[in-house]
Amino acid sequence: MQNKKRFINFKYLQKEKTQEIFTGYLMLLPFLVIISVFIIYPVIYSFRISFMDFTFLNISGAKWIEFKNYIALFKDKSFLQSIKNTIKMLSIIVPIQTIFSLVLANILNSKLRFKPAFRTIYFLPYITSLVAVGAIMVHLFSKYGIISRFLTFFGFDNVTWYADYRYAFYLVAGTIIWTQIGFYMVIYLSALQDISSTVYEAAYIDGANRFQTFFFITIPLLRYTTLLVLVMGVIATLQIFDLPYVISTTGEALPGSPGGTTRTMVMFLYTQAFRYFNIGYASAAAFIIFCMIFIITIGINSFKYFKKEF
Repeated sequence: MQNKKRFINFKYLQKEKTQEIFTGYLMLLPFLVIISVFIIYPVIYSFRISFMDFTFLNISGAKWIEFKNYIALFKDKSFLQSIKNTIKMLSIIVPIQTIFSLVLANILNSKLRFKPAFRTIYFLPYITSLVAVGAIMVHLFSKYGIISRFLTFFGFDNVTWYADYRYAFYLVAGTIIWTQIGFYMVIYLSALQDISSTVYEAAYIDGANRFQTFFFITIPLLRYTTLLVLVMGVIATLQIFDLPYVISTTGEALPGSPGGTTRTMVMFLYTQAFRYFNIGYASAAAFIIFCMIFIITIGINSFKYFKKEF
């Protein structure tokens, strides 16, 4: 009799568990449908047409050309230049914004007057429309702009920066750093506030100064946050489009002007897809960008420093 009761209870529990699982999947269904329709299917379809000579101007004439789009991309000087520009931006933007955001977060985490005001000032560029930021920078760095004129005192030529081969790239990179620092500063600031004050008190008792605590306590304890900031920075930089496009197309110039010095990989993709309607070619470029993001992200995660226990 007792065994029979146990069997009935087991069956009841099993039925209840099955109902819970079913309810869970039912609640997930709208999300899964949206993800499938708007992300998974487009990605699969895009990967398929990357092996095709596909254009919206003649959809019925699309034909399978295997790896010809990928081979053509690596022979395309414009695409190779866009890779070079993007890698150059990556090597400049990510280290600088990581270091500056950490330093600013550390300063704002100390006993400082008007901290809320400073946080707002530093974060404001990040939440400002990138189109608006680009338009402002174009004005400030024109030949008659305030900043262009001011920089002549430091040996720079009084030129329109966004139209000059020497300065256009650095104008774009500097503007991106300025807009992004506030966001990463907030991430670091949140992590700093989670570090117990007793750790620093013990270090000060042992005779450590501020610089020593920063380099030997703060930085090691923030290694996982630094990993997050680096990965997010890499992904964001490899997908840069808005600011370079707004700045380079001022005065109805071609995207990436002057002379392709500000052209990024995503700008190349956009131009091929929506200016020349070479959708298959653009899809192949998109998957090369994806592979670069994946490889660099895996590379950063593999560093032993981020796995070390302190």
